[in-house]
Amino acid sequence: MSDNLADIARSLVAKGKGILAADESSPTCAKRFDLVGIECTEETRREYRELLLTTPEASQHMSGVIHFDETFWQSTDSQTFPEYLKSQNIIPGIKVDKGLIPLDKFEGEKISQGLDGLKERMDKYFESGARFAKWRSVIAIGDGIPTPQCIQANAFVLTRYAAICQAAGIVPIVEPEVLYDGTHTIDSCYETIIKVYDALFGSLREYRVDMSGVILKTSMVLPGKTSGISINYDEVAEKTVKALHEHLPQDLGGVVFLSGGQTSNDAFINLNRIAKLGPHPWGLTFSYSRALQDPVLKLWAKDRENKKAVQELFANQLRLAGAASLGELNESELHDNTEATKSQDL
Repeated sequence: MSDNLADIARSLVAKGKGILAADESSPTCAKRFDLVGIECTEETRREYRELLLTTPEASQHMSGVIHFDETFWQSTDSQTFPEYLKSQNIIPGIKVDKGLIPLDKFEGEKISQGLDGLKERMDKYFESGARFAKWRSVIAIGDGIPTPQCIQANAFVLTRYAAICQAAGIVPIVEPEVLYDGTHTIDSCYETIIKVYDALFGSLREYRVDMSGVILKTSMVLPGKTSGISINYDEVAEKTVKALHEHLPQDLGGVVFLSGGQTSNDAFINLNRIAKLGPHPWGLTFSYSRALQDPVLKLWAKDRENKKAVQELFANQLRLAGAASLGELNESELHDNTEATKSQDL
């Protein structure tokens, strides 16, 4: 596996493959386990994630895995999870932000934290096998927000993180998530996303971050979940691609999408329609958590002994996402799935 940042970035967005976001914090994991009646302990979290990571067909459509710190140090019977993934030609990654705090004097807006001591943490993660990382900021749309100050503050934090990652030999995934929650229109989402892109990539350039070794993890351009406006897949694809093509640098290492509270079907179909509007200047794929895992977690909760069935379902979820990333998904293959996931984690 190459240690060149641009090579790693390209591998993460390789055709037909994408990234599993298995980086839910322990409190977030507890919420999801509670919904399906599973006790959330360190061992049940390890057991569930091992089931996903050791799925036999996973490497066909999974280029990388984002871990939470606890998971990064956990093991199968004989190998740490990063060691196991490397043996399967899957790149180990790590989430390194330490969550969100209020942006003082800006009601309803947040900023991410965790820069203190990040250099030392990144060096330790690199030595233990991590070759990419993720940092999430959030931008909410509402009455008078987002403010330019919130967008700029979060862009700066993402930039400092990205520079520290690259100095440690690790590809940064920068995630300025524009929240799907809200009553906003799709046009309001579009205007917000392009402001975020312009601020973020202007800041990355200003601080000399190597774009070829950066991946953007982004929301799609969507109407707010509580707006009463139905998702029009073709409109989502058109506006998302327009924002990407007109506001991202051509030399960017890649683009991955978050599912952000969409149903699995919506996340797959929207990605499929976006991919169909290519060619795109960069590799473009998925970095999904709930869109891949929701049905898998429910099946596991029903019968924890039937590991084969759970892994077969997860492999199929990856296959669907991989096909969607190529614009080759047979959308009629998807089963009815009208249950949206809960609001995004704040």
